[in-house]
Amino acid sequence: MSSSEFWMLVAGLGLFLYGMSHLEEALKQMEGRSFKLFLQKNTKQKLRAIFSGTLVTALLQSSSIVNLMVLSLVGAGILTMRNAMAVVLGANIGGTFNSWLVALLGFKVELNSITFPLIGLSGISLIIFSKKKNLKRIALFFMGIGMLFLGLQFMKESMDSLMKAFDFTPYLAYPGILFLLIGFAITAVVQTSSATVVVVLTALYSNIIPIETAITVVLGAELGTTVKLILGAIGGNAAKKRVALGNSLFNLFTSAGGFIFIQPIIALIAKMGVKDPILILVAFQTFINIVGVIVIYFFLNPYGDFLDKQFKELKKSYTSFLQNASIEIPSTVTDMIKKEVESYLNKAIAFNLGSFHLKPAWIQNFQTELPLLESYQILKETEGEILAYYAKTIPQLRETEEMKSINQLLESLRNAMYSCKSMKDINADKTDFSNSTNEVKYEMFHELQASLNIFYTELHQFLMNESGNNTALKLDELTEQIRKGFNDRIEHYYFHAGQNSLREKDISTLFNLNREIYSSCKAIALAVEQYKAA
Repeated sequence: MSSSEFWMLVAGLGLFLYGMSHLEEALKQMEGRSFKLFLQKNTKQKLRAIFSGTLVTALLQSSSIVNLMVLSLVGAGILTMRNAMAVVLGANIGGTFNSWLVALLGFKVELNSITFPLIGLSGISLIIFSKKKNLKRIALFFMGIGMLFLGLQFMKESMDSLMKAFDFTPYLAYPGILFLLIGFAITAVVQTSSATVVVVLTALYSNIIPIETAITVVLGAELGTTVKLILGAIGGNAAKKRVALGNSLFNLFTSAGGFIFIQPIIALIAKMGVKDPILILVAFQTFINIVGVIVIYFFLNPYGDFLDKQFKELKKSYTSFLQNASIEIPSTVTDMIKKEVESYLNKAIAFNLGSFHLKPAWIQNFQTELPLLESYQILKETEGEILAYYAKTIPQLRETEEMKSINQLLESLRNAMYSCKSMKDINADKTDFSNSTNEVKYEMFHELQASLNIFYTELHQFLMNESGNNTALKLDELTEQIRKGFNDRIEHYYFHAGQNSLREKDISTLFNLNREIYSSCKAIALAVEQYKAA
């Protein structure tokens, strides 16, 4: 086999994978909300869930996409474990649709008669209809099919040359388990069993390998499809890991069964009138998945129960003091919630300062190096834990004197969270100004930075002031300073607008920044005041 023929084989595989990616991209819009709603609606019963998984996978031409979609639905608590496994089982059947498409069209039709028109017309349409979303998606879909068939044509031609130049007979005597591992390895690397199957189908078409060897490689590919799902579950919650385990065990079961009973199944398919080796291979792949689904279906409930017991969820707590509170002694609940809210206020102040790249020495104990959105999610989780704890204490503490103080503290908590949300929402606008090459914009960002540094330094002093004497009055004065700074900046912005030193969009962005910063500062000042009054 010459180097050019080898690279033709590689190019064919690359074009096939590229065509598959175009098909997936064209269907991405459908894969989103509409398919998720379809799955959510049609997974109430096990049988319907299996059919839904089969149908969606056949349309998307990728069991991996459907399985990863199921992971997200299970992780969000939308699908139960049993229904999720039913969808995954159906996805394994639907995953064979692409094999049938290649077997029935790719080797039975003169590819050039349809490949070139598809690629040519689709490519022209992609340019002409680039701004028409639906027409562009249709053109992308047919471009994917054209590239897929062109890749298959390349592989067929290179395999014919390989057949003439190389004798595979000695290698076919190796144990079948070796070919199974080859199929697994190829699929694990290229992340799609379709590529493995099409290479095997091409080799089978060129009489390079016998049907038994081809089937063994495809069985390995069935196992290889679990790798992407396992990778998608790593780092996820316990529910995601259970789905990945359930799918892996199913594929292990079907591949092992197919490997053990390979000859009887081939004989059964031949008795059904299927003689073409290519169709026998695809029928075998479909057969083992259907039989596997039928067997598992009757044990789906105990199978779901078994999976539910795996990977116990270790809930991470973001609070530090609530576990020390005792509902039997209401005052301890108030004390611990107050400590928790004080800690939360410090973290909120650190978050707001960090969002403007400010790290004064006095905040180091509370400042984290996490990305902004991740820090914001932790603040939300912490607030949720405190509110959930409060909800549990209401029946026992409703009639006590502690409720007034606790409610005041929760108001402080909510205002602090609102303050952080305002800062999070203007992150994109803030980043635009902080990275700007326009000196006016860059200077205005530093002015905002300086005013926030002054404000939060004073606010932190009020928060740490143990006596609390005249705190409310001082905070009112600080809030008045915020308001005055807000109005002064507005006049400053109007001046620059009149000087044409800023674009209209930048002027709008500045006003938005100023308004949100004012709202944020006002909310955090109120939060500190409410905390002190509790």
